[in-house]
Amino acid sequence: MSTPVSIPAPDTLQAGLKEWDWCCQALLQGRLVVVVRKGGIHERKGGLFSLDHQRFALLPTHLHQRSDRLTAAAAGQVAAASPAPEPGLLSIACWAEVVQVWKVTELARLLALGEELIWSHEELAARFHYRSQPWLFLVALRVLRLPTVQRLPDLPRYAGCVSWVELEQPITCSASQAVLDDERLARRVAGIADVLSRP
Repeated sequence: MSTPVSIPAPDTLQAGLKEWDWCCQALLQGRLVVVVRKGGIHERKGGLFSLDHQRFALLPTHLHQRSDRLTAAAAGQVAAASPAPEPGLLSIACWAEVVQVWKVTELARLLALGEELIWSHEELAARFHYRSQPWLFLVALRVLRLPTVQRLPDLPRYAGCVSWVELEQPITCSASQAVLDDERLARRVAGIADVLSRP
């Protein structure tokens, strides 16, 4: 696996990936460096997720978010840090770049990642077996914090159980700061890769 290295920030980003607000908070804290994806009922390509973009804004959503879908430790940490949503607005605090992707076909390998994940075993198992296709994508991200939270209108076309959103108004990425430096991120990603590759 190649080592993640710093990259120049784009001027703007128009693609957004919807993710639970609590996951966005955990990514911003450096508590989490991966997201797990399978798809949603309104996804293209038969309801399955595809990695349409390498760089994207992280769009916090409360759709399907429930504390019992997280580990007890994670629920306490991120729920306390999660601000109440502003009606009619998207509050975007960060963007991300994909640094590694794994298609995990054994649930036990995924569960062996332990504290690198914030979802409960039951939630991971449900996602893993979604649509009777036993696998999940695990996507490692470099997360960059915007200098100020950017608030955009939460348009009706952004709603629904989909992963990707094309923002009508792009976010400005200048002066973003990486949540984890290259060395720390590389260690985390290498540790995840090691667990997933064990016999």
